Amino acid sequence: MASTNPQDPGGDAKGRLPSRRRARRSLLPALTLALLAASVPVAWIVTGDTVTVQQAAVDQPEFTEEPSEFTEEPFEEQAPRETSFWSTTTEVNVPKHADRAPVELGMRFTPTENGSVAGVRFYKAEGEKGRHVGSLWNADGQRLASVRFDEESESGWQEARFAEPVELQADQVYTVSYHSKNGTYVGSRGFTSARSGPLNTASRNAGVFGYGDSRFPRQSNPKGYNYWVDVIFRWRDRDPNPWNTRPPRPRPSEPPIDTVDPNATANPDTTAIPDTPSDQTDTESQTPTASADPSVSQAPDSTPTPSPSPTPTRSTGPTFSPRPTFSPGPTLSPIPGGGSGCAGYPTPACTGVPPGTKLTELKLNMDGDSVRITQPGTVLNAVHIPGSLLITADNVTITNSQIDGQIIGVYDNKRYSFTVSDSTIGPTNRCDTAPGILDADFTATRVHIRGHGDGFSVSGDNVTIQDSYVLLCSNPGDHSDGIQTVGASKNLTFHHNTVDQRKAPSHTAPVFLVDRTQGVTVTDNLLIGGTYTVQIRTAPGAVARNNAVVADSWNYGPASIDCANTDWSGNSLVTIDNDYNVTSTVGPLPCPK
Repeated sequence: MASTNPQDPGGDAKGRLPSRRRARRSLLPALTLALLAASVPVAWIVTGDTVTVQQAAVDQPEFTEEPSEFTEEPFEEQAPRETSFWSTTTEVNVPKHADRAPVELGMRFTPTENGSVAGVRFYKAEGEKGRHVGSLWNADGQRLASVRFDEESESGWQEARFAEPVELQADQVYTVSYHSKNGTYVGSRGFTSARSGPLNTASRNAGVFGYGDSRFPRQSNPKGYNYWVDVIFRWRDRDPNPWNTRPPRPRPSEPPIDTVDPNATANPDTTAIPDTPSDQTDTESQTPTASADPSVSQAPDSTPTPSPSPTPTRSTGPTFSPRPTFSPGPTLSPIPGGGSGCAGYPTPACTGVPPGTKLTELKLNMDGDSVRITQPGTVLNAVHIPGSLLITADNVTITNSQIDGQIIGVYDNKRYSFTVSDSTIGPTNRCDTAPGILDADFTATRVHIRGHGDGFSVSGDNVTIQDSYVLLCSNPGDHSDGIQTVGASKNLTFHHNTVDQRKAPSHTAPVFLVDRTQGVTVTDNLLIGGTYTVQIRTAPGAVARNNAVVADSWNYGPASIDCANTDWSGNSLVTIDNDYNVTSTVGPLPCPK
């Protein structure tokens, strides 16, 4: 039935069907829309009641692929990026130190990308005089480059660039440093780590130093000091197109597409994370502040500036007389058959503070982390030092005592003599990269060293180490050694000691004597671990006899020796139990050729 709705397109108001003319008129718009939607060029032919549609002949554009045009073009190399841990606008509001002794100050760091070092920066303390020299070192202490700072300002950040950038390998530890002849520098404690782009500081003991002429800085302060030395590092971002091919060239009808490198960053991230000091009134533990955006000026502080107060006088702590009245601890009785307190090789049971010794804790009197001895002939008996012991007087005696840090016998470029016996050196809850005992003119007997990356560091004459036990540890990037010589020295005796390096994965050797040394004697020791367990080179006339090396405890071999200049005899390979008792002799250990 036909629709009677006047709005119904199926009929008119009288119910009649639409005429053919009306049908043609309604068909044309529909065909037009369909053809336009298909984007097909057409020709219209209308004849009477019929409509004929023909596709018009249209020339199509020809696209010629020319891949060789693109592969022959050189791939544009990205410009190197440059970063440092801190900006030259970073304000360093930290205490100034005046040691009045030449000192090398540095920062240990590791790049996560291959790159190069263009130069060195350091923050100059007010009043610091003289010229400075910056250096770059590898983990073995080899100086890779040096540069003199010219046209220095009175204070603040100083920068010097090497004649040529120095190439660095990813994931290796390096040290950047500068030398201060006057010993004036800035330093803040509580520093743990910093990062910037592919640069990371060492995870522990990033700040290092060394007194004397310019040389590789090995020592570190257990309080985690930052000496504000920085590196200028260059690297190239990894290729975002690793197959080194260009993207397809767009067709003429396609607009180019803007691409964004997701790996690109506007500015390298720089983060310094200091430890929160427990004593907020200690100015040396305050963290230096830097504006997040140097281009944004900070609003002035409305708080009135207080008048400067007089500089507080540092407490000198206890005064030691040449013979203080500390009560002596019990005497360690020799074990039958041992002759030195140990039945066999030294162990924790027969070295260190004797059991039952009552210790008197001493107050730290230097920089809040050390006890300094200034009076010749001082005797420390049955004391506990919750930090390091700095010796600046001759003929000092330490016995039956516990020192949680180091024993340091060098200051103001001068070495002081001392004797230490029946004492425990090192922390119990961490690993300090620095040596347990240094530097020269000392005798150590029945000493137990723990919690240190290096046991003994010798850079002078007349050192005797005997009947002692060293259990080494390491931090990532360390080169742990039981005993190491640094620079020329003479008259070194290392007799009847145990050095265990199995808990120090970042290691070199239990015995590492490779600097020119005269009068070296290494006898009757039990040695465990290392790349090569015993390394003795450039020590003409050295004597190495009757040492026991634990079999298969090394990485590369039991020994690396200058056999032509070393008296090597009676050494052997052994196995041991958990108490360091020798369970078997595997065989003799000849000098390796």
